Amino acid sequence: MTANKAVEEAIESIGLLQPGEVVVVEYDSLAPVHLAASIALLDLSGERHIIVNDIFDQLHVIRAHLSIIGVDTGWMDEIPVIKFGGVLHTGNVIKRISVLKAASIWHREYLEALEASRGLKFVVTLGLEKLITVKTDIPSASMCRMCMASSMGSEDVIMMAFVNREMLPESALEDIRELASRVFELSFRDGRLVLRVVKSPALERYGSEFSVSASELVEYLKGRSGGK
Repeated sequence: MTANKAVEEAIESIGLLQPGEVVVVEYDSLAPVHLAASIALLDLSGERHIIVNDIFDQLHVIRAHLSIIGVDTGWMDEIPVIKFGGVLHTGNVIKRISVLKAASIWHREYLEALEASRGLKFVVTLGLEKLITVKTDIPSASMCRMCMASSMGSEDVIMMAFVNREMLPESALEDIRELASRVFELSFRDGRLVLRVVKSPALERYGSEFSVSASELVEYLKGRSGGK
């Protein structure tokens, strides 16, 4: 199998996700989450509309880390983005939501922004743990469900949330895991991005792992974007 083929198969595997699923990818602060997120942000089929929930400029961080390793990230300019807080304009911002408003108000604004986009939406959420830790006036369990539960069972939304587990109390993590249809743990071992299945609709997949070469993924991204 060629390097490009292996990476493309990893990207295409996201196409197996069903509408109404909420997928969580847990990582720690040292994991190369910018590479894992790039897999989610690439769409080879064009059958779904990608939307990024950018919480406190986390998309900017992902983009900057990719740029540092020589990946041209111009392709991110057209990705529709719903911004929660933050000040840095990254991607095609279609809605800015102030988290200083009452939770019921900004939650309604978020749902309206999603509904305005027609067709099947693949929503990539970045920085959820930061919103949970900042909004201390709202119980973490309530915050998790406000941000994720509306996508669960939806006919036109698939959500994938990247969550830094080191920034959350265990109780919040357990609530996120309970809500999700699939949970993966991201790690970096022997030059490969490794995803371990923690939770899955397919019970036989529990504990299984799959991986992709980090260097092959970087070269793929450079070739696709024209980066040096």
